[in-house]
Amino acid sequence: MRCRTALVALVAAVLIAGCGSRLTDEQRAALAAPRGAGAEAQPGTPVEDGAAPGLDGVPGSTGAANPTGPAGQAPPGSIASGCTGTGGATDKGVTAGDITIANISDVSGPVPGLFQSAQQATKAFVEYFNATQGAICGRKLKLVSYDSRTDSGGDQQATAQACEQAFALVGSMSAFDQGGGPAAAGCGIPDLRASSVTAQRQRTAVSFGVASNQVNLVSSAGPDLVKASYPDTVGKAAFLYLNADASAQNARSMQKAAEQRGFTFVYTQAIDIADVNYAPYVAQLKEKGARVVYWIGSAQYAVRLQQAMRQQGYTPDAFVTDPTAYDPQYVRQGGAAVDGTVVFTNATLFEEANAQQKLYRDWLARVAPGAAPSYFGMFAWAAAALFVKTAVKVGPQLTRKAMLDALRGVHDYTADGLVAPQDVGGKRTSACMALVRLKGGTWSRLGPASGFSCGSLIDTGVGG
Repeated sequence: MRCRTALVALVAAVLIAGCGSRLTDEQRAALAAPRGAGAEAQPGTPVEDGAAPGLDGVPGSTGAANPTGPAGQAPPGSIASGCTGTGGATDKGVTAGDITIANISDVSGPVPGLFQSAQQATKAFVEYFNATQGAICGRKLKLVSYDSRTDSGGDQQATAQACEQAFALVGSMSAFDQGGGPAAAGCGIPDLRASSVTAQRQRTAVSFGVASNQVNLVSSAGPDLVKASYPDTVGKAAFLYLNADASAQNARSMQKAAEQRGFTFVYTQAIDIADVNYAPYVAQLKEKGARVVYWIGSAQYAVRLQQAMRQQGYTPDAFVTDPTAYDPQYVRQGGAAVDGTVVFTNATLFEEANAQQKLYRDWLARVAPGAAPSYFGMFAWAAAALFVKTAVKVGPQLTRKAMLDALRGVHDYTADGLVAPQDVGGKRTSACMALVRLKGGTWSRLGPASGFSCGSLIDTGVGG
């Protein structure tokens, strides 16, 4: 049986995934968008990030960490304050004083630092929690970080190790996350991911994405927001995407959803990974009179397409793509050619940071100075916060089974307003999103006027 690639929309935010052993480094690099850089986790070897020593000596701090209550309990008002009593070694990775969690994310590989922002965000939350929130029934958090190496084998290897060393996986992001699914299911480890990007990992019973996406379920909010912003374009739409099984699935699903909301597509085109001449595709866009162009694929290829469009003097009313483009590197790489890009997102806008996003950014700066906050980082932070809240709910007798049972009951999770409502336990795509537009090198809200627009879920039957 041939190896099957799959794509899961991050509310249609695209991340190409597949069977790493069948792709060259060049191909895998082409299918992913660069992320932040920084210190590298050792492949196959855990790097322990112990309990934070408190705020003493941390730039920008005002003093020592908030003290814990009696017997190491959380201080009143903290996110862990609902947990009373203490427990011992109740399950693998749990002692009377610690809960060991693991993060498995792509750090090395053809695109260095691809999902390091997810690992950094998880570490930031652990540092924040241990320094200011006390403990969960007397237990601090301990983080072990693994590098999945942008490879399904790397994800499998790291998951197998984490099964033996950690109580749960938290905030992980791997482009080839299907590799670790069988190992996670086999050991029964709770796997609370930033997002699952392959259908195989989504179907893994112990795996839950805080970005709770299914490729066949598309929110009507996306096409409806584009239609409201550019009403004259609905009869002249185009959809272009990288010619890989995964991106093709996602493009077909999104196009079907848009068609159900009134869009007519005059041009649909897959583009081979190795294709460097985009001029013929732009010529077709011009000939067909396309007024809105959707793109699904990595951000660097979006740049290539828009540069070709600029060279031929073609400017559609809107160029619409996913949150991988909502990134400073995309703006730097594309320059004037990408001005006007419209991105859909289901997380708080960076330009409108709320209290929870500011907390994430502040602690990210403490653990990884110079690192840029990211869409994936926000979901990893949200995953870590949900882990703590769920562990508090379970109580002192913390077991993997009890954690999994509790996670299945989590619906409409927002991480205190950091992300749009996510059906984590139900594993259903979020129905809510917003649009941002790049203008003059600066991103700003396009719609709705505030918050997120929430629609209905359209089952397109693609990739389900």
